[in-house]
Amino acid sequence: MKQAILVLSFGTPRQPSDLLPYLTSIRRGKVPTERELVALTLRYDAIGQWDNVTLQTMGEQQKQILENLLGIDSIYLAYLHMPNSMEHTVADIVAAGYTSILTIVTSPFYSQVGTGSYERKLQSILQAYPNISYESIQSWWDTPQFFAYWCSQLKAAHPLESDTVCIFSAHSVPTSTVGNYEDEVILALHKIVKTLGLNHWYMAWQSAPSYGEWLGPTIESVIEKALSEGAKRIICIPFGFVSDHVEILYDNDIVCRNIVENAGATYERLPMPNSNLLFMEGMAQAIQERINK
Repeated sequence: MKQAILVLSFGTPRQPSDLLPYLTSIRRGKVPTERELVALTLRYDAIGQWDNVTLQTMGEQQKQILENLLGIDSIYLAYLHMPNSMEHTVADIVAAGYTSILTIVTSPFYSQVGTGSYERKLQSILQAYPNISYESIQSWWDTPQFFAYWCSQLKAAHPLESDTVCIFSAHSVPTSTVGNYEDEVILALHKIVKTLGLNHWYMAWQSAPSYGEWLGPTIESVIEKALSEGAKRIICIPFGFVSDHVEILYDNDIVCRNIVENAGATYERLPMPNSNLLFMEGMAQAIQERINK
């Protein structure tokens, strides 16, 4: 068996003309209205997306680090909503003579609408390649490096000050699809809280769209609750995410910051892992353990 490693990521627009196909893909073929497109463009403009090569190439950076850590050259990268597409990448893998694919999604937690969407798309693509087998690493949040990264970053922020409240967050999901996702996120949260001995903290869910029933409470409502209870300093810890992108740089650093600062309090947000070596070692360990099975 000749196995390729397929790293899967959401993808991000690299220029304004990418936004229409990008949002259409996210919405499963439903073309956005002009108003929706303008609103999204303003968000990306606000975070400086078009001039930030680091944001645009985060997936490639993470892939390179994995190659270095694992010492193998059979790693491929594909995006769910942008080129390199999963369809083209699978075709490349097959053309290179691989007979098996091991997949891992950059998101550390499994959800039906998150990691599950990659799995469903890959299964559909592989119907055209009946001789290719595949297996997936559904989550990798329970690696030591995941906790070491977040605990070290939070400890450096001095979270035990009396006027400080820590707000942990992960991406919200539709309530009909929660499954084990909420339980695993909260399990990871409690391990961080216990390790650092935190006293003032909340769990919140963020970046849900305006339609449907989504897992809550929202991060905005939790921030307002903390402020009403006297918090003077809010530390946001979006530990359910991996890298800087619009849901961090806009939803957290603009929307949440405005709520906090308009109340006269101090807003802080822990640095995202991005291509941090320690954090990437966690993903590499999850891959190596599966290879060794």
